[in-house]
Amino acid sequence: MDEKEILVWAEASGISVEQAKEYLKKLEPLDKIEANTLRKVFSGVSGPVLELSAGRGEFTRQLLEKYIHPDGKLYTTERLSEVAEKLIKEIPDKRLEVLVSDSSKLPLPNGSVGLVISRAALHDFVSDDGDVVRALNDCVRVLAPGGIFVIYDKIKDGYKDVETESAEGRMERMNVELASLESKLCWGLHYLKDYVRLMEEMGFKDIQTTILEMPDQPGYIKYMTGNLNQRRPAYVKRWGEKVNVLLDSLYADFQKTHPRALSMALIWGQKK
Repeated sequence: MDEKEILVWAEASGISVEQAKEYLKKLEPLDKIEANTLRKVFSGVSGPVLELSAGRGEFTRQLLEKYIHPDGKLYTTERLSEVAEKLIKEIPDKRLEVLVSDSSKLPLPNGSVGLVISRAALHDFVSDDGDVVRALNDCVRVLAPGGIFVIYDKIKDGYKDVETESAEGRMERMNVELASLESKLCWGLHYLKDYVRLMEEMGFKDIQTTILEMPDQPGYIKYMTGNLNQRRPAYVKRWGEKVNVLLDSLYADFQKTHPRALSMALIWGQKK
């Protein structure tokens, strides 16, 4: 973050610039662990890389900047065409190809990529039946033999009841509730062991893990409350007035919940 971005974030969170900088300082050793782990994972990869669910493209930019070779290729998926078009305009990199697709039906040949990576996407995964393994089968199909599959996501390790002990954990339940409004299932938060089991069910071997214990974010509840208030009109437009009940319940729970952070985990394995 530059000075202007820090100031905007601090004001939205109701904290001082000094508090914001102290928090960012605490992230530095975790950034190093992330970088060292990803360098290790990417070091043995040959062939294109596939990122699942680009979203706003923050991690896409990071991959291009740090891990994709100058003559390499990065595919990234985005199921909404308008979001995909925005990514193409905002990241004019010849190595990047944005696929308007989800993970269940990829427009790529068998064995055509060397690494598949999903960052902070699986806990928000929504489908009709909640079967994550079946939804990711096509990711396994496009991965070359010996290729690497990486999950980088939030975990609820360290909590007995993540929704009452962590404001971030309670926030993540919102995605499950929103999915239910459309009669769909959201995979939600899981423990590290659940991700390892998922990798095993998908047929990967030599599974390794790294946990990043994130520091508590100062002003998290105020920041997220303001963020959700901005989104409320869009939520009502999509889900109707009934979404207000979910949001009001979330705000009430925020007042009783500690602003503790969730850990992040990197889990990766090799295709047999």
